[in-house]
Amino acid sequence: MRLGLEIKKLNNLISRNISNLKTIAMLNEISNSNGFILRYIEEHENELVTQKDIEVAFGITRSTASTVLSLMEKKELITREVLKEDNRVKKVMITDKGKSVNADIKKEIDDFEQTLILGLSEEEINQFLNCINKIKNNLKEEEK
Repeated sequence: MRLGLEIKKLNNLISRNISNLKTIAMLNEISNSNGFILRYIEEHENELVTQKDIEVAFGITRSTASTVLSLMEKKELITREVLKEDNRVKKVMITDKGKSVNADIKKEIDDFEQTLILGLSEEEINQFLNCINKIKNNLKEEEK
């Protein structure tokens, strides 16, 4: 069975297609992962969003999250503010520029998501997501 190889090929196809989205190519100042992170931050704008939340939501390491957020901050897409209650924690917030970029990206990502599920029934999508979650859990168990 070559499941790992097929997942890798699928990942490559998705990454290549996302990288070719007009908005991302046109702006040339945001990577595809930044787009998903911007969307997450804006969707949780009325909540406390921290670096740890982003690490968990995207399954990335602390150092990766720190690097990505620092670059996004330099691009003026987000700001980070130290909490008065706990100066070890920084609240991550989207800027007006980030919201503008996010609006353009959101439309293209939504269209891309529709392309991904074209021809799939709701049941097939749920089965696929169930399988992906089982595989992720298997890999998490291996890390222990």
